Amino acid sequence: MYTNPGPGNYATAKGRMFEAEAQAKATSAQIGGNILPRPIRPYNYTRGVLFSLLTVPIAAILVAAFGLNSPAAGVATTPFAIAIAFSLFAYGSGRSPVVGRNFLVPSGIGLITMIVGILISYPYSLYLSFIYEERAGSILSPAFATYLTTRLSEDSGQIIIPITVVSVIAAVILFRKARAALASTTTP
Repeated sequence: MYTNPGPGNYATAKGRMFEAEAQAKATSAQIGGNILPRPIRPYNYTRGVLFSLLTVPIAAILVAAFGLNSPAAGVATTPFAIAIAFSLFAYGSGRSPVVGRNFLVPSGIGLITMIVGILISYPYSLYLSFIYEERAGSILSPAFATYLTTRLSEDSGQIIIPITVVSVIAAVILFRKARAALASTTTP
């Protein structure tokens, strides 16, 4: 049995490429035109930034949906903002965020969105409970401000513990993304 495959043998990747190129040339000659290669989506930094800005409404929906009855549940969804920002930036730019501004933009957008989600979750949930107790006033009214300060001073442990846990989770996510970015830039 012949064990040394030639360039046209399907036993090797080189042989499969040789056959594919030969078929493309034959088809091109038959139809009298060019066969265009599949276009590779070019890198676009601006599109990546714009896609990663979609993190803000997505995170707002997550915080609103999960934080209706429990502000801790709303806060627990905020670390997803970092992962969502990285995924959307990678999809929009056509390249995974690795170094420099490519890493800083999605991490900055994700962190800012996470902080805003945390700051919104507690007053939102407390305002809903304020309305459920059939009290009158808007979210900017003095009655709600008094209610908010009273509840925040009573339940400070229920606020600080979830924020601490969420901060640790966000730091782990950023550390993992940074380690993956460093590994992708240092591979030979």
